Amino acid sequence: MVSPRFAPGVSGGAENLVRGLATHAPAGWDVEIATTCAHDHHTWFNALPPGRAVDDGLVVHRFPVSPRDAWEHERIAAHLAAAGAVPPGQELRLMGTSVWSAGLQEFLDARGRDYDLILFAPYLFGTTFWGAQAWPGRSVLIPCLHDEPHAHMACMGALFGAVAGCVFNAPAEERLARRLFPVASGGVVGMGIDPVDGRPAAPPPAAVAALPGPYLVYVGRQEEGKRVDVAVEYTARLARERHPGLHLVLIGSGTYAVPPAARPYATQLGFVDDDTKRAVIAGAAALVNPSELESFSIVLMEAWREGVPAVVSAGSDVMAEHCALSGGGVAFADYAGFADAVSAILDDPGGAARMGEAGRAYVAREWSWPAVTERFRTTIESIYDHAQRGHAADAEDARDRSRA
Repeated sequence: MVSPRFAPGVSGGAENLVRGLATHAPAGWDVEIATTCAHDHHTWFNALPPGRAVDDGLVVHRFPVSPRDAWEHERIAAHLAAAGAVPPGQELRLMGTSVWSAGLQEFLDARGRDYDLILFAPYLFGTTFWGAQAWPGRSVLIPCLHDEPHAHMACMGALFGAVAGCVFNAPAEERLARRLFPVASGGVVGMGIDPVDGRPAAPPPAAVAALPGPYLVYVGRQEEGKRVDVAVEYTARLARERHPGLHLVLIGSGTYAVPPAARPYATQLGFVDDDTKRAVIAGAAALVNPSELESFSIVLMEAWREGVPAVVSAGSDVMAEHCALSGGGVAFADYAGFADAVSAILDDPGGAARMGEAGRAYVAREWSWPAVTERFRTTIESIYDHAQRGHAADAEDARDRSRA
């Protein structure tokens, strides 16, 4: 399995997904990791030593991140986001300035045939885009796909069409991929959520315990790309208009700063340990996830695991579908929808509790590790069988051409 980062303490949905799948692989599978020496996804500094290591019982091969023009990458990405498309040459320039490792590429070139399949995550990184081209017939994407301009690039269509198959996180992600690309084989696997026993052992931080009224919680990167600013704006407005004392607690790191006018209604805790995060989530009236760029949403499952209802962006088909299937949350498209959803939760504690319990049951039923591991097994075996049939057909075609 190939991931841009893989190390203790690394945060990120795709990185956590790779670790989870690798450590919960079916019995009898031999899984190794190939990754870079980076730990921080902002600097991509080579903080870890290159070479072979063992992490969580897995053999990990680390290689230095190669020099790249990060400024050029951001310039093209900004133009793509604004215009919706760039010329093919600029697409390749964008991927050519993405995070990549020459040593990792050489490892894949030389050792790729030693593995039955090579799984790459996520789709947007140079480690995936260029790495999968070493052995496309053995390559499987775990794309963590969003409906964004990058996904509509012609070079991505070529990538998805060349690989053996895809492993998806949710049905909505698979539908998007099959609408955009010629996916050869694959299916939904997702990520398992570890069960918890009882209430959190840790108390909430003092800043949370001292809040005079109910609070909502946001967990994730504090960046406007995740629409954290929308969560702050909507919560502050709702507190002023309808629910005095309502507060938003923000967990996670990032460059976003709460505007002065909203500070009476929002508290940024920054990065916290898992026990504290669990305590804050468990005490919330609801989780708020305004992001439109989700292929699974681990934090949504973590909130439901605690029996906490959710209010999510209708712009994320993945989360909206999770809510519809589970009954554990409500999707909002604008401020009015947000205000109505949160007000319904605050005004009807019994209904909110039933909503949270429905989410908890959904997580236990669909996203336990045993269920995910079984889907992982059947999906990968199906992709492998499909690839083997394709290889056999190619060999037969080659023999026919040689006879001619």
